[in-house]
Amino acid sequence: MTKTFTPTRFKNLSKPSTLEQDDNPDQKLYEAIKPKLDELYREPSEETIAKILKYAKKR
Repeated sequence: MTKTFTPTRFKNLSKPSTLEQDDNPDQKLYEAIKPKLDELYREPSEETIAKILKYAKKR
């Protein structure tokens, strides 16, 4: 089965310098909500994907 998405690992992204971080209120907001966003990230198993596709084909 071919994966049709590329997961983004937020933990691997480079960190902005502290100077850039202090001047950007959007970055402060992101840092505040980042732990909750990380909790939402899920990587389904191949079995789960197969079940969803099988269900979709029935409809």
